[in-house]
Amino acid sequence: KQWYQRRVAITAGNQGNATNSAACAASAEGVAATLCSMPKFVEYTGLSNVTYACGACAGDTKDVTCMECTGATNASCNVPQAAGKSFMCYNFAYDAATKVFAQAVNATTCQRLEATEAICNSPDKTAVAKYESPGAGCGPCVANTTCVSCKGDGCNSATTITAFLLPLVALIYTLV
Repeated sequence: KQWYQRRVAITAGNQGNATNSAACAASAEGVAATLCSMPKFVEYTGLSNVTYACGACAGDTKDVTCMECTGATNASCNVPQAAGKSFMCYNFAYDAATKVFAQAVNATTCQRLEATEAICNSPDKTAVAKYESPGAGCGPCVANTTCVSCKGDGCNSATTITAFLLPLVALIYTLV
């Protein structure tokens, strides 16, 4: 019996073309390896920088940046996960001079799996100066934080937020 590994030249955040399988080498006792390892996909961040390989994850990387699986005699188990289309979100930093959260000039590129929604986050009106946006604006808010989430590419931009708030303010003004 030979066990197979998936060998792919990849870079962090790019799942590449995983069509190249190779037999795992047998140990000195003639027993083929059955455990395979691969990079872990971290939602909203992307693929970790770990190599597809025969054998266990290196050191204490298992379930952090590396995943393990049991191989088969005729197919690789460590196949890339299906990535969804990347999307953009904005990070925010507190500006001590103006005492408000300022949107970053450039958006953050967010990575996701096919079944994951495009979600961005930003500080809410009660956020304090030391607040940091989870995932640089990518992904949902962490529970019990002064944060708001929205769905869609670039939904947390200052332009999008303003476009929503101005009509709301006008409506409230007309009601008063």
